[in-house]
Parts: sequence; C-alpha cells; structure tokens
Amino acid sequence: MLVDTISEPQSIVAVVFAFLGNIVAIITSLDVNGFNVEKFQRASFTSSNCELSYVDFGHADKPDLVILHGMRDHALSMVGIAQSLDDYHVIALDLRGHGQSENPGVYTMVQFVADVHALIEHCQLDRPVLIGHSLGGHIAGRYAAIYPQQVSKLVLLDGMGPPVDVDGGEQEPAELRARLREGIDTVLTLGNESRSMADETEAMMRLTRNNPRLQTELARMIVTHGTEPHADGGIRWNWDPAVHMIWHTFSHKETETLWGWIECPVLIITGDDSLEYWTQRRTELKDQDELYLSILEKREKIFRQAQHHVIPDAGHMLHYDQPEAINTIVTEFLLEGQPTSDRQ
Repeated sequence: MLVDTISEPQSIVAVVFAFLGNIVAIITSLDVNGFNVEKFQRASFTSSNCELSYVDFGHADKPDLVILHGMRDHALSMVGIAQSLDDYHVIALDLRGHGQSENPGVYTMVQFVADVHALIEHCQLDRPVLIGHSLGGHIAGRYAAIYPQQVSKLVLLDGMGPPVDVDGGEQEPAELRARLREGIDTVLTLGNESRSMADETEAMMRLTRNNPRLQTELARMIVTHGTEPHADGGIRWNWDPAVHMIWHTFSHKETETLWGWIECPVLIITGDDSLEYWTQRRTELKDQDELYLSILEKREKIFRQAQHHVIPDAGHMLHYDQPEAINTIVTEFLLEGQPTSDRQ
C-alpha cells in the first residue's frame, strides 16, 4: 500500500531499516512541490570494497532496466525517466563517489563497469536495458560491449564524450605530453574539498542558474537528495571531486573500438545545444559545429544497429532540459521489436 501524499510542498521519508547481510532497505514516499515519487526502495550492496546505494522503483515482475547518471549527479535526478517507465522494473544506481554511495577516493573506468556488473548480479537482473547519461553512458556502453549477451537495449544520453577525432593519426609528442601533465595536475589537486554553500536556497540558485530549463520541482528534488553537510559549515554537493580522475583512466580510441562490439539495439540522444557544454571545457571546440556533427555521424556508424535523435532546445543535461521529449523517444525505442500484444 502506498503512503498517502500530503498536499503541501514538503518531503516525507519513512525509513524502515532491515539488515539482511549487507542490504539496507528504505521504503520512501515523497512529494516535492508536486513532483511525486509514489514508492521506491533504497538499498545498498558492496562492490570492490565500496558500499554502493541504489534506488529500486518497483514493478519487479516487469523487464529489468538500469539507469546510470552522469558525473556530479545522483540516482534521483533521473526520477523523471524512471517514473515514465511503468512497464519496467527500474533501478537507478548512485555511482561510486556520488549520492549515498561511498567515496573510496580512487576512481577508474574499470571500477565503474565492475560496479554495474555487481549490481546486475546482486539484483539478479535478466538482460536489462541500460540507460546512461554522460559518464553513465560511457559506463553503460563499455558494459554492453564486454557483456553483449547480458544487455537487451542501450540508451546513450549524450553519453559518448566530447567530439574527438581519434582517426587523426598519432598525437604529437608535445600534445601527448600536455595531456599527460594535465592528468597529473588533476590527480594532485583531487583532495580539494568541494565548495560550501550556505543552505539549500543557495544550492537551488546555483543549480537553476547553470540549468535555466530545469523544472523547479526536479531542481528541488536534486538539491534535497544531492547535498550533505560541509565540514566547515553549510552544505556541499554530495559527490567526490576525485571522480575527475576517471577521464585519465581510458582512451577515446579504445572506447570507439568497444562500441563496435555492442550487439544490442542502441539509441543515441543528443541536444542541439550539446556542443556548448563541450566548448566550455575545451575552448578549441568553439565554432566547430561541422566537426562536431561529422564526429557524431561517424560514431553512430560504429555501432551495429543504432539510431540517433537530436532534441531541440536541449544541451548536455538532456533530462533537465527536455524531460518529456526524452521520455517519449526512449519509450518509443523500448517498444520497437515488441509483439503488439505486449504493448499497453
């Protein structure tokens, strides 16, 4: 039976702890300014000496689906996608170093992929659909390549990384040296504590300023479940800055090789403003629209069976900017290939 939703904008969390081995279950019902998650179960398990938290949205009798968020995000930011998929048993993972999962301090791509493998085995999921945004897309793509028989479909939400031409020949020594030094500098500064914020009001202001299309209801959800007390007072986003080291633990060339191994149908979704995100991080990409589009087209052809949709008025944070468009396209993709009798 679902917990009744109250009328005023607030959040109610009813916590029931059941210690069965290393599992902690939490039954939750909440209503944040009308953005309702009727019922979900939060649980945890251990992978590679790191306790990982995930959210189970129920419907265990339905086909399995796993959602992987991007860097500096957390599982409940993907709630809009999760609650639009009533015909699936949806599980959303807090990646290591994010949300309510532990921060082990060291983050490599192979660890993130191993965590997904451990989640699937722990929850006894059967050939789940994988949906990954940004970093989550990198992880999901690698898992689908390494374990092709264990994934039924793959959805990449701007999850292929920046536009990089890996066919341009060997890197010049100076360019390679600069990239390696950048990686070393990144690692040496990883211990820096995240910036503190006075309270959730300031967190909301920062979040909506950086994501002007984000709905207030979802923004409040992200802040409520994505912040924690700061050591010096106030609050901070609950993700470990050390996660940035992951970008120096794998190569784009290897990634493109692995995409060719994926056997399941693939849905690629990008926003028509996605290049702006990458330009902010790599100034050399400014005004490189033709390069960006050509690399997207080349990447799509690497997959054995892929389709690509571009969402108008959306940037890198697709699920923030145009949630309804994302949900419609994802739902239509998941219906493809299903017998008519299985469709609601």
